[in-house]
Amino acid sequence: MLKNSRNTFWRRFWAIPALGLLLLASGPLEARQLSQAQILDGLSRRYRGLDDLQATYSRVASTPSTDQIFKSGSSQVATGVLYWSRPAKLLLDQSTPAPETMVTDGRTVWWHLPGEKIVYRYRNIDVAGQLKPLLSFLGGLDSLQADFQVGPAPFDPARPGQHGLILWPKGGPEGGVEQLTVWCDDSFILTGFRLNSITGESTDFYLTGFRENPGLDQGRFTFRAPRGTEVIEENGD
Repeated sequence: MLKNSRNTFWRRFWAIPALGLLLLASGPLEARQLSQAQILDGLSRRYRGLDDLQATYSRVASTPSTDQIFKSGSSQVATGVLYWSRPAKLLLDQSTPAPETMVTDGRTVWWHLPGEKIVYRYRNIDVAGQLKPLLSFLGGLDSLQADFQVGPAPFDPARPGQHGLILWPKGGPEGGVEQLTVWCDDSFILTGFRLNSITGESTDFYLTGFRENPGLDQGRFTFRAPRGTEVIEENGD
């Protein structure tokens, strides 16, 4: 895939027009302090045997003020539903600010922009770079140390009462992602995560309505382009 096409995927899917401020954080203002080992153990016990999950998300994508395209820092907000199924199936079904879908069956990635009647098809999941560490993270919630170096996350005022870990891909930055941060509550329910790119962009997911093993219909991870939709192949380097 051409380099500018890969950049388009990052900038357009993970960063969309601003909706304004949302109240994204929830939960108690203070939480008992847990050690890194306690968080890892709690996540491992909770998500051992996890086959699929579903959660509503609010996504905030931020660009740094030093970005060469955006001359000042900016934040954009989107909402939708996240679906994941083992081993590497993912659907991000965006509802606002405009309907948009990103879905993969673990091999092909489809990025559908219904308002433009366009769908981009990536034959190799590697080209949609940020997906690889995200899928590794979701598939390894019970064994994060297998794929990541792990460290404690500092307190985040936007996530009161939550416990965090920073994850660095063991093989170095993967798909443009330098690190991930994951948060959970006292019951070790996943409440959100952040992807930080090597170019300084960050994408925060705030999760609510988290459902473990809902028994998802696997057909939802198979995309079929609607009639009248232009399919653009992205098969470059």
